[in-house]
Amino acid sequence: MPASLNKTALRGDLQVWSWNIAAKALMGLIPEFNRRYPNVHVKVDMNGTNMQSRLLLSLSAGVGAPDVSQLQLTDAQRYIATGRLADLTLVAAEYERMFPASRWKNCARNGRVYAIPWDIGPCAVYYKRAIFRKYGIDPERIETWDDFIAAGKTIVERSHGQTKMFAMGAGTTASQPLTSMLEILLQQAGGQIFDDQGRVAIDSPASYQALGVIKRMLDAGICRNVPWWSQEWMAGLKDDSIATYPLAVWFGATIKDTVKDFAGEKPEWGVFRLPALEKGGLRNSNLGGSVLVIPAQCRQKEAAWAFIEYALCTRESQVAQFRHMDLFPAFLPALNDPYFDEPVPFFEGQKTNRLFATDVARVPALNRTEDWSETQRYLDQSLSSWSAGDRRSDGFFSALARKLQRKLGRPIVSTRNVTGQHGNYGRIGP
Repeated sequence: MPASLNKTALRGDLQVWSWNIAAKALMGLIPEFNRRYPNVHVKVDMNGTNMQSRLLLSLSAGVGAPDVSQLQLTDAQRYIATGRLADLTLVAAEYERMFPASRWKNCARNGRVYAIPWDIGPCAVYYKRAIFRKYGIDPERIETWDDFIAAGKTIVERSHGQTKMFAMGAGTTASQPLTSMLEILLQQAGGQIFDDQGRVAIDSPASYQALGVIKRMLDAGICRNVPWWSQEWMAGLKDDSIATYPLAVWFGATIKDTVKDFAGEKPEWGVFRLPALEKGGLRNSNLGGSVLVIPAQCRQKEAAWAFIEYALCTRESQVAQFRHMDLFPAFLPALNDPYFDEPVPFFEGQKTNRLFATDVARVPALNRTEDWSETQRYLDQSLSSWSAGDRRSDGFFSALARKLQRKLGRPIVSTRNVTGQHGNYGRIGP
C-alpha cells in the first residue's frame, strides 16, 4: 500500500460495515469525502449485533468481507491475531503521535499496525444537580473516590435511603457494572490484566487498590442493587432513586434521549470529573471505543485507506462525527477545536466536552489479548461470586490469576510482594 495517494486518479467502490450511530456518522462524511475523492464510491452497510461474528467467518473463509469494517477496540486483537487484516504500518506511521498511546497500542501487534482508533470513551460522573443541592453536596469538593463515598453516605442518610449515590449491585445479575468499574479503576491505578508479553498480570497491588474502592462502595451502602441497562436503572435517569452515573462520554446521549420525552419535571444534569484514587491522581479513565480495519482480502486497499484516513485522521471529520453523533474523537488534534470549549445547553451551559477531553492522553493502556472476551467472562464470574459472598479480598486476584492460567493457557507473571494481604496492596476495607 503506497504512503501517498493521487486523489483524482484513485477509483473504487467500497463496502463498509458498521453499526447504529457509528454507521450514520460515516454516512454523513461521504459527501465531503467524494469532493476530495470523486471516483471513490462508498456504501455503508448498517449491520446488527452479529456483524463482528460474520466478519470473523468471512476472514476465515477468505471471501465475503467488506473493504472496511468497524470493530470494538476490545475485540481488535482477536481479529488481528487471525493474520487476515491488512498491515497499515506504512501509511499509518505518520499519525501515531496524533492518537493516545493507550489506544494505538491495542491496534498493533509485534510492532505492526492493523487498525486505526476511531472513538474513545473518556469517563466522568453525570449527576443530578437538584439532588446535590437538596442534600448539600458540592461536586467540586469530590476529588477522590473516598470523597465520592462520603458524599454518597450523606445523600443516603439525608434522603432516608430513598436516593442512592449510584447503581452497582452485587450478585450474579449485576456482574457487568462490577467489571466495568474495575476496568475504570484499574486504568487509574496503572494496573493490567495481562503484561506486554500476554502473561497474566492481574495479581498486583493496582488490582487490589481498585477492588478496595469497589468494596468500600458496596460496604458503605451507597449503591442501588440493580443491573446496568435494566428497567430500574434506566428509570433512575428520570427520578430521584439514583444520584449519579459514573460512566463514559457516550452515556450522555443516552441521558438526553431518555429524558427528552419525559412528561414530568426533567432533572437538571451536570458533570464533574472522575474521582481519583488518591488526591492529585489521574481523574480520567476509558470505557469503550472502536476502530476501523481493512481485511487483507480487500482488492481496493488504497481507496479503503483513503476513506479511513479521511474519517479518522482529519480534524474536521472527527469533530463533525462528535458534533452530530456523539462519537468522541480519538484523534488528538480534534480536541483543540473550539467546539470543545462551547457551553452545552443540556448540561446547564457547562463546558462538558472540554471536561471529558482533559487528560485523555494520560490514561494508560490496558493490554488487550485475542482472548479478551473470554477473560471478561471469567472476571464477571469471579466478581459476581465475590460480591454476593463475604467480599474477602485476600487472595482474590491470585485465585483469579490461576483460573486464567488454567483456562487460557497463559503463564502468570512474577509479581513482587504478592501475598494477597491487605498490607501489600493498600487499603482494602473502610
